Amino acid sequence: MEKTVVITGGQGDIAKAIAGKLEALGGYRVLRPGKTELDVTDITGVGAYFAGKEVDILINNAGAVFVQPIGGCDLYKTKLALDVNLFGVFNCTAAVLKKNRNAQIINIGSSAATKLHGTWSSYCASKAGVVMATKCWAEDGVNTVCLSPGRTETKMRKGLFPNEDTATLLKPEDFADIVLRAIEGRYKAGAHIDVNVNNVEALKHEA
Repeated sequence: MEKTVVITGGQGDIAKAIAGKLEALGGYRVLRPGKTELDVTDITGVGAYFAGKEVDILINNAGAVFVQPIGGCDLYKTKLALDVNLFGVFNCTAAVLKKNRNAQIINIGSSAATKLHGTWSSYCASKAGVVMATKCWAEDGVNTVCLSPGRTETKMRKGLFPNEDTATLLKPEDFADIVLRAIEGRYKAGAHIDVNVNNVEALKHEA
């Protein structure tokens, strides 16, 4: 029976890679709403988007990062990062579980959740919150895991670091393979899996 998958932040490189893998496998109906179609920060809009859908798998992938020091920062940008990265995960997850308590929730975190980046505080803090929310929801009986990619070759990354050697970066397609393992139930509920260019091949073949 075909399963419905919704990937937020659906126009990003990671979302496209995940969708490509699932569509190649078959048996999945994949929806990839971008921010115009699905603003994850909008309670009413999110409720309306999911109201007519029976979602089997939600992949919370939408993200925003603004590099700025806390002293003299643009607080509107800070609030937006927190809203997209953390509240958006709560917002979409609650809407999906309201319709299907047994839905699988895969949260896309970041290695920034556990690493210090002085001017990335809103991003790091919000992603750390996603890790903890995942653990709490698992204790509450939700089928959920958090997968945290390290430095990944995406358009967002290129905008931040245009001269970076892409050979040192995780490929979205490789990260997508780990997402597929999560969908297959390879990780216990509440797990937080750090994925980077150095360990992704080992994770792919882990028993």
